[in-house]
Amino acid sequence: MIDPNTDRVLITGAAGAIGTALRDGLRTNWRHLRLTDIRPMQNLTNNEEAIVTDIADRSAIEAMMRDVRAVVHLAGVIGEYDLETLFRVNARGLFDVFESARLAGVERIVFASSNHAFGCYPITETVSPALPPRPDSLYGVFKVWGETMLRNYYDRHGIRSVSLRIGTYRTLPIDQRSLATWLSPADVAQLVDLSLRHPDPGCIVVNGYSNNTRLKTHDPNWVTLGYKPRDNAEDYREMLRDKGVEVDAPDRDEWEWPEHGGSHARVPEQPARQG
Repeated sequence: MIDPNTDRVLITGAAGAIGTALRDGLRTNWRHLRLTDIRPMQNLTNNEEAIVTDIADRSAIEAMMRDVRAVVHLAGVIGEYDLETLFRVNARGLFDVFESARLAGVERIVFASSNHAFGCYPITETVSPALPPRPDSLYGVFKVWGETMLRNYYDRHGIRSVSLRIGTYRTLPIDQRSLATWLSPADVAQLVDLSLRHPDPGCIVVNGYSNNTRLKTHDPNWVTLGYKPRDNAEDYREMLRDKGVEVDAPDRDEWEWPEHGGSHARVPEQPARQG
């Protein structure tokens, strides 16, 4: 178990949307938070230490692992990217963070994986972390690679880890798919807090959703982690309807996209950078 009163936790990608939610959710009880991002972090409290650096700077990553007991790895690119940038941050950067953590004696890693690690499963199939991965993109492939690295680190080095296959993280649900896949700020903070506090999670993969009525998952390892999500995308159904979102089709088990990953499974990969 990582002790919130005495142990230092490093959060990468701390200036991002999820990183900001985690700071809001963790800073009251976790007394030693070390934060890093390529962008400055705002409104630091007395128990937060900020390091602004690029995830590609291996020497900086190694230095910031000093006296760290657990790492929450959020840093990554999504959305608009070229393949070289994706590899530099989501593959090479991931490796540098994990390997630096191993060499520094870090005991636990909480990894922001993604539901795009299984995004090619048909939406008609209820998914579980026990199923083989079926990534819907190179973005999803690198998330699977991170999970696989953590399995190796557990089997070879005894590093405990929790890989959170995060769904549609937003302040509020944004589309039809998020009726099933939404993860709220409060629930993501609960997930990470439990992942750090668990006495011995071993090496576990957890589906990261809120308590949505239209969940398309079974045995998501919530019981093992002790996770009890409180929010439900269904509460925002009329808000989505007012925005023109087709919210009734899922009642008939009809979805806008035929795969769990939504559009990711059908969109061509971004081209490599030229020149």
